[in-house]
Amino acid sequence: MGMLAILLLINATCVAFFTWFAPAVTKFIGENLSKGSKSAAAAAFYQALRADLLIYIPVSGAIYFGAPFLASHVLGDSSYALLFRVVAFDTIVYGAMLQVLVAAMLGLQKFREIAIVSLVTGGILKQVLVIVLLILMRNFVGLAIGWLVSDAMTVAAYFPFVVRALGPPRFDFPFARLFHFYLPLEFSSILIYAQTWFDRAMLILFVPLATLGIYNAAVTVFGVLVSVSAGVTSMLISAYSSLAGKTSNRDSFREAIYSATRYASIAITPLAFGLLSIARPVLTIILGKSYAPGYVPLMILSGALGITAFSTGYTGIFVALEKTRVAALINAVAVAVALVVMYELDPIWGMLGASTGSASVMVVTAFLEVLILKRWKVLKLDLVTIAKTLAAGTVMVATVVAVQVVEYGKFMLPLYVVIGASVYLIMLRLLRVVNVGDLSLLRLLLGNRLSRVSSILDRLFGVAH
Repeated sequence: MGMLAILLLINATCVAFFTWFAPAVTKFIGENLSKGSKSAAAAAFYQALRADLLIYIPVSGAIYFGAPFLASHVLGDSSYALLFRVVAFDTIVYGAMLQVLVAAMLGLQKFREIAIVSLVTGGILKQVLVIVLLILMRNFVGLAIGWLVSDAMTVAAYFPFVVRALGPPRFDFPFARLFHFYLPLEFSSILIYAQTWFDRAMLILFVPLATLGIYNAAVTVFGVLVSVSAGVTSMLISAYSSLAGKTSNRDSFREAIYSATRYASIAITPLAFGLLSIARPVLTIILGKSYAPGYVPLMILSGALGITAFSTGYTGIFVALEKTRVAALINAVAVAVALVVMYELDPIWGMLGASTGSASVMVVTAFLEVLILKRWKVLKLDLVTIAKTLAAGTVMVATVVAVQVVEYGKFMLPLYVVIGASVYLIMLRLLRVVNVGDLSLLRLLLGNRLSRVSSILDRLFGVAH
């Protein structure tokens, strides 16, 4: 687990400090395509890809040639030099190429293709490769090779989509524009990186390594939930960028944010509150009984995300409006608050203090973003839906927790999930959260092949057309 943490730290460090321009690619592709300027969109992508590759060559070289030093001093075993050499190649594929390609796919609004490729290469192929190579090689190097091969196949899958949509390489997009747009976001990325890893760094000072391992497991599980929220934000950046390319009317942004916060609340709040209610059996059944003490930090983090789920609907507007300096300032303030909270609470509460500090980042960020967007007069929240989804989620949590008090067992997890989902859907109907427009949109997304699902949802929510 320590070696895995080190490899993840290397990847996180490279992406935070050396992967540049990915948000700019999403922004400028979406904006220029909405204006009919395919050449400018293509130039933005190829210029960013070339720049990131040039940045990563010395970085990967340093890891490759410093592999013996890293193996002996970090892992205490020089035989693991090959591990870091494989990781050096993966940093180029994952950090320099894959991040920019995913950003381009988002700008092209190829959401279905992203989902399919991510499921096949990242969700299935990567796991199979890692397991098979670990068994065959009986060495942790197999994991790194599995990462490298699956990342390379993901790049190979995305590249034809992007080239087909944008055309051959061209590099006449102003590099200065890419740089000035992304520079504030880089500071924000570093701040997020610090916030993501600082809680665990602080814990090293105050708790045993075993406790740190338990907390790290809880944060890793929570990261799965965060990735859903991040995916929604990435899609909305593309949508807002397209809107910014077509109009500067504040009312248009207000209505877009209104809908986005509504659907973010309906979709993300139950996921976050659901994980909160089943945190203990999830950690126990996935990682084992020794990791069960991490359920309280996981509950704290999940609860904070559930309360601020609506903010996912408007976070991307800062990138679309090129207000990246403001976004960086918000993140800086939120991280500063979190560091103070962790410094004060970690010596007393240990991993509970660390999770409280991380949760404060989400709350402070959402609060500051609301204040600023209201000042810009582009914010319109569906407060009724936000309140109703929070109420539905609270009832769901209370019900599932009550069931666990009466009868707890880690293998009863599927039952807890079914009960929680049922209670949430019933509450949505009782509170009349879902309307005709919601189901019409869902029917459009599902298509004719899944029309039966749409009909079931119509009857479930009791909405007449």
